[in-house]
Amino acid sequence: MDMINQKNYFALIAEKSPYLFDDLNQINLVDNNIEFTFDQSFDFFKRENFSDLIKTLSTVGSLNLAHKINSTSLNYFLAEKIRIRKTSFSQPHGLLIAKVNSQLFDDRKGKSLIEIENQNTTIYKFEIDYYIINKLSFEKIFTEYYNPEKVFTLASELPVIKIKYISETEFLLIIDKIKQNHCLGHFENYPIVPAVFITKCIMSSIFKIIPKNSSQDIEVDSLELFLNKAMPINTIFNVNVKIFTYLKNLKTYKCTVSDGKTEYGHYLITLKS
Repeated sequence: MDMINQKNYFALIAEKSPYLFDDLNQINLVDNNIEFTFDQSFDFFKRENFSDLIKTLSTVGSLNLAHKINSTSLNYFLAEKIRIRKTSFSQPHGLLIAKVNSQLFDDRKGKSLIEIENQNTTIYKFEIDYYIINKLSFEKIFTEYYNPEKVFTLASELPVIKIKYISETEFLLIIDKIKQNHCLGHFENYPIVPAVFITKCIMSSIFKIIPKNSSQDIEVDSLELFLNKAMPINTIFNVNVKIFTYLKNLKTYKCTVSDGKTEYGHYLITLKS
């Protein structure tokens, strides 16, 4: 059953186009939960584009919670914790299907559990915890983020990112100011830097320093985000990255995001070669 024909759930979350993905007709309700078929193959989401997979899944998780709330009012769904891990040894290819099961704890907290399948095999499991904030409360909490400026063009390029090497197992990323048009659609008049945008900046930099002859065979084994505070635009972010090798073919990049004063979150990215 097509979800869009039942109710305009997209009006119940604060994400708008172009941040909101275009594959609306791929969303269906099955046993009162969302199933979503991607229109790109898994190859599209390799390397730093893996963050785009997380971005879409986060939105689908928000939509499923909006359905569970059964409200006609707009709510903001802010990620507090994100975890994704690979559960299959097989290499995915072709189209992916996301099966979403969301749990509403109360009117302020919810969780979405998502299985990503490829040819009837679960290849990734995704878990995201949300703060749920109604429109009036959101505007009070995020007053300092308010920006009436209208921007109409999405920035397609990442901001300038400088890499400063500290040692063989540690480096610093300096991400130049992220503009409003990098975050267009997230959220209207309250532009906040999406955590997945920072993820893409980090992963893009990691793959730049990995030798090209080996980077093609590297896959994301797991990724965890612990988010402390909403990230404002027009801010230079410093990302301290420490590399840990736990197994011969597994490296974890522990990334702490700050602006020199405030810590905004911690990102743990494990890559398998």
